Amino acid sequence: MRRNARAIAHAVSRGEESAAGVVSQALARCDYLQPHTNAFSAILHKEALQKATELDQQLANGENPGPLCGVPIAIKDNIVQLGQSTTCGSRLLSNYKGSYTATAVERLQAAGAIVIARTNMDEFGMGSSTENCAWGPVNNPWDLTLVPGGSSGGSAVAVAAGAVPIALGSDTGGSVRIPASATGNVGLKTTIGRWSVEGIVPLSHTYDTPGPLTRNVTDAI
Repeated sequence: MRRNARAIAHAVSRGEESAAGVVSQALARCDYLQPHTNAFSAILHKEALQKATELDQQLANGENPGPLCGVPIAIKDNIVQLGQSTTCGSRLLSNYKGSYTATAVERLQAAGAIVIARTNMDEFGMGSSTENCAWGPVNNPWDLTLVPGGSSGGSAVAVAAGAVPIALGSDTGGSVRIPASATGNVGLKTTIGRWSVEGIVPLSHTYDTPGPLTRNVTDAI
């Protein structure tokens, strides 16, 4: 999936493609990539396809799901999502499931985006290579012998390898920007206070911000 988010949303909203079809392709790409890159801590097949089917029904009813209509996204595994494991790359949280959804994710979903996967990360965000994860290191899709940067390395790989056009990471001192550089993506550290940090397990409360990883500047902003 090398198209940008706006192209996907345009095609789905106009009925040229179904959200279920787009999401199915994205999930298949995740399944293919996982043995090679270890980018994902969870691939949400059932949940993502259910959301896509609901969105297609909204469109059939003449509703407008939003500017990210049918766009598959992935989110870093320190960002809470209702009912989904939020491990922060650590075995300490291997059995923890979110009791609510982070504000940043809620807003993306309200715009029509569909979460299809959760991405691997350095344990509790402490690292710059995504090698320090309880579930094993993440590999750079451009060269599997190289690291993808971190700590949002899984999100960067998901975008660079064509699984999703947008992935959400978190940045304290470079955790979005470093993997963006290492994988050839656009990474944005948002201004503190501009995006809500509610539902993001922080490395540093006063420095952490959520931020997107995309393949182009248009999708990032």
